[in-house]
Amino acid sequence: MAHKRGVRLFAVSVGFRTEFARMIDFTPDFLDAACRNYAGETFIVPWLWDHKHKGQPAWWFCTNSPLYRQFLFMRLEETIAAGADALHIDDYTGTAGAVTWLDACFCPSCMKGFRDYLKENLSEDRRKDFGITDLETFDYRQYLINRGITPEQYHKERSRLPLAAEFLDYHVKAVTDFVAEYRKRGEELKGKPLPLAVNSGLSGAMSLAITPHLSYFCCEVDHHAGSRQVPVHPIYVYKLADGLNRPVTSTASGWDWAYIMEHNLPGLVRTWTALSYVFGHNLMAPHRQWCYTKEKGTHWYSGPTEVYAPLYRFVREHADVLDDFEAVAPVAVLYDNYSQRLGKGNIEPIVSAMAEANWPFKVLVQGDDWLPGYAVDKNTVEQVQKIVVPADLQPSANLQSVLDYARASGKLVTWSGLDSLTSLGANPVTIASPGPVFVTPRVRKSDDRAAMAIHLLNRQYDGEKDAMTPLTNVTLSLDKSILPGSVDGCRSAKIHTPGKEDLIVPIKPEGNSLTVTVPEVDLWAIVELRWQ
Repeated sequence: MAHKRGVRLFAVSVGFRTEFARMIDFTPDFLDAACRNYAGETFIVPWLWDHKHKGQPAWWFCTNSPLYRQFLFMRLEETIAAGADALHIDDYTGTAGAVTWLDACFCPSCMKGFRDYLKENLSEDRRKDFGITDLETFDYRQYLINRGITPEQYHKERSRLPLAAEFLDYHVKAVTDFVAEYRKRGEELKGKPLPLAVNSGLSGAMSLAITPHLSYFCCEVDHHAGSRQVPVHPIYVYKLADGLNRPVTSTASGWDWAYIMEHNLPGLVRTWTALSYVFGHNLMAPHRQWCYTKEKGTHWYSGPTEVYAPLYRFVREHADVLDDFEAVAPVAVLYDNYSQRLGKGNIEPIVSAMAEANWPFKVLVQGDDWLPGYAVDKNTVEQVQKIVVPADLQPSANLQSVLDYARASGKLVTWSGLDSLTSLGANPVTIASPGPVFVTPRVRKSDDRAAMAIHLLNRQYDGEKDAMTPLTNVTLSLDKSILPGSVDGCRSAKIHTPGKEDLIVPIKPEGNSLTVTVPEVDLWAIVELRWQ
């Protein structure tokens, strides 16, 4: 149907937690596939409290259950038969998402799976250290019960209990392996490659574990609508995704959309859309977006097309200064997955501060066994001027040797707050503006790098009027070190602005920098510089 209506490519979503009604219809034994918490109880998906089917609530089903997997594979067959060009999985973490939150899962399938995990990953000596005498009959829940651990204690002390790290590791790797198998089965059914996206907000090490198997992220990202400000948090998501070499199609959270719907703030949403493109990704069109509040439960938002469509039309019409561009990045911020798993090494405050200071940078990713295929080495160090690391980083021995090399090279900066920005040297981007603005210089990825697109996003949003306060005569100076050509060789500067005609403006070479003045920035402007 989508193809017949002119849609070139479309993805179909399978919900690992939201399709409880279909699972109830699939088998009368559906509760055999439900997750069980430490108390041995089934439980519902919390945000679906207002949903029922045939008198049954929205049970959280276990992605380690063979019965539930039968259902999910049936859904995959339906998806491929429908002609889907790509696959999206909602709530892809399945059972793993309940481990640290809802004290799960201790169903028979998970107990068997954990036994198999321990056979492969825990030596006999380590088993003895934990008091495991017979692995064939080992039941982790009973093991903890025998130690006197009550459900209340488990909820409060989970991470400090014996085998807690191994139990979480089992669940994360089990769901990652299952999603990889799921995609492979889809490709076998389709007979060709099947792009995969998941709803993962890139919010922590667990949410990144699936990255090596992904084509792109299609996910909910908190935009903090209640603040009525141009958000900063999505920048962290977009920058981290760049470091993972995966594009993001984002949407806001359910509570964000509920706030937008309640207060009628399409102007704020327009800032979200522009922000996504300014940082090289995209916000999905605001049509039938999921809203959620504790009071109303699930409801839906479809905003005014006449407000949103012109902005997306601008994007389509200016693909030549958006597609195949990447951020200029003389400085890097280091994300270390191992540290994140230890609750250390949070780089979001660093990313936010550098973005607000308009310091051009990128994120480097150091992976681990949850996130294989990403590594920082000495060659990486050579390619940047500085590497910024959190003060509480807990690097592995291999990463520590790289950081020692960076320190010896005078390139390592340990973040201690905004004062650390001075350790980076002179910012190659200088702005003179009557109000706050985000600036991101981007260059072509291709060999033909004789083009630069500098995005300016107005941050002066009026939350009472749901409108932008325009910025006038914004002057932008770029140091020669970040230009794709010489200062004197730049041939033209053209300004692209949503809703306005393109404007040619003068270029002012000034010593080692190039200066351009943008007469007005309402929401978003792109300064296109050409050297040919």
